[in-house]
Order: sequence, then C-alpha cells, then structure tokens
Amino acid sequence: MTRQKPVQPGNSCRLGGHKLPGGMAARPWTERALGPSLGIAELLLGRNTVMPIQRSTRRRDLPTFRRAAFAAGAAMLLFAGLAVAVMPGAKAAGAGAAEPKLTSHRAAYEITLNQSREGVGPTAARGLMVYEFTDACERWVAESRIVLDVVYGEETPVRTDWSFTSWESKDGRDYGFSMTHKRNERLEEDLKGTARLDPGKGGEAAFAGNVAKQIPLPKGTLFPTAHLLASLKAALAGQKVFSRPMFDGGSLDNPYDTNVYIVTAKDRSDKTRALLKKAGFTPELPVWRHQSAFFSMTSGESTPVFELEVDYRADGVAERIIQSFGDFAIRMTPVKMERIKGGC
Repeated sequence: MTRQKPVQPGNSCRLGGHKLPGGMAARPWTERALGPSLGIAELLLGRNTVMPIQRSTRRRDLPTFRRAAFAAGAAMLLFAGLAVAVMPGAKAAGAGAAEPKLTSHRAAYEITLNQSREGVGPTAARGLMVYEFTDACERWVAESRIVLDVVYGEETPVRTDWSFTSWESKDGRDYGFSMTHKRNERLEEDLKGTARLDPGKGGEAAFAGNVAKQIPLPKGTLFPTAHLLASLKAALAGQKVFSRPMFDGGSLDNPYDTNVYIVTAKDRSDKTRALLKKAGFTPELPVWRHQSAFFSMTSGESTPVFELEVDYRADGVAERIIQSFGDFAIRMTPVKMERIKGGC
C-alpha cells in the first residue's frame, strides 16, 4: 500500500486520580465502568456470559490500539453546541466551510471480531472501549480505555488492557498525553509526555520516563482534536480527501502522515440511531465515513501502521468504528451513550 491511497479497513494514564500532564486530574468514569479487576461480563453490558479468562503463557504480539479512539476514538469527540475556533492551518479544509459543532459525551463501545485471515488471525475476540471527552474551558481533555480478550485457535485468551489520556489546548499549540498498555496484567508500555507546536514552524514532542526522547514535529502537524476538527470541516465543505500530519503520543511511531477518504456513510444502524436519540443527542445529523490510513513518519515505511474506518456524525460522535491490523480487524459498536456538561 502506498501513502497516496489508503485501503478500506475491514470490508494514560492510570485512571481515577492520576494526574495528567499539565496538572489535570483524570476523571474516574472509565475506571468505574471497567472496574479495577475486570470481568468482561461486567463491562457495562449487563451480560452474564463471557469467554473464560485464563492466562495464556504464550506471548502474542497483539497490536496497540489507537485513537479510534476511539477512536475514539480515538480520540476525538468534542464539546456541545459551540462553534470551534479554527486550528492552525485548518483553512486548508476549504475556505468558507462551516465550523463543526460537537458534543461532549461519554460512550461505551462493544468490541467484536470483524474479520480474520484463516490460519493466521485470531479465532475470537471480545471486549469494550469506554471513552470520555470534556471541554475543560481552555483545553479539551479526553480519556479512553480498551480491554480486549483475543483467542488464537485452542489457546486461552490473551487480555490487552490499554488506557490513554490526553489534553489539548484550544489554540492547537500545546498537548499532553499519558498511556499504559498491559498484557495479561503485565505492564508492556508506559508512555507520557508533552508536545508544542509553533504556528507555521512545526514543533517538538518530548517523551518522559524510561523512553525519554525528543521528536521533531514537521510543519503542518495537528494534534488529535485539531485533526478531527479539520477533517470534519473538510467533510462539511464537500471534500473527499484530507491529508495532514498528526501527533497523538500513543506510541513511538509518532508522528503520522495521514490520508483520509471521506464518503457518505451507508447502512447505518437503526439501533445506534435509537440509542443516540434516547440519550438526547441531536437526531438525523449528516454522517460521513472516514477511511483513514496512518503512516509512521519515524520509520518511513510505505505501509500504514494501522487503518481506521469511522462513521462520524457532524457533531463528532462516532456511530461505528472498524480498526484493521492486517491479519484481522475489530468492530466497535456503541452500547451506551451519555451527554455530559463541559465548558467554563
């Protein structure tokens, strides 16, 4: 795959009291939702059946999850009912385009296996992503957590637990992040740091702790919220392609070259629409399918590190997420939505 044409994918912190970079305290909603010692049957879903979670002794190199961040996200869903200031460089999305008006909320997404390559990919997968985005007056604060059990053949499930928290100044210049990644309750990665952009000049990201290093950010780089805003503005302007560098701090692959294809979403779920309506979200907003490929600018590889396909409403709410890892893809389906209050 080349950098010019992304392939359609798939046909923190420790939450609850941990201090974010910049002194912001993480909200405990995702911690309460998932619980300190997790049983998937208890993940907000109210179900009584679950894959038995025994600990596999065989190591599998499972992927690291990104902002779909949720997406949600990764990364990602913003404040309610207010016009958003244009981020540095966002005018590239189209002169005169409407500004996105987005919604603060909490969300839970059930994770299932969407497709898997026979003999190579997993035979089963199940989990949950919980996500919260808050307008904190002069900045946006986002936190997410993914817990996923993956089964390969006759092996026992391998559990991945990934938490990510970030804050981003509304002028698009400053950013802070914290990420932990556990496999079968063993810590695999612990990243945190800050980044700063100077308009028109690029910037620098600084990872702290055991992986302390500085990474230059090229001119035109956007942080996740600014990147989402600019891509939604492109969709509102009728553009079909959006491409800008992006830094999120979720891995050492950062920063990314991104290619986003934007089309009208089809086959929308009536169940998801009813869920959003019941939770008080504005009904029947336009929805676009963002097909995105993320290329590491650090490695220079011509194939994407990961791919996302997200159905975004005009208010930034993700109705459907598919993340592709090559040998398999997972689907994230909303099972709980809640509007929350933000602002000064």
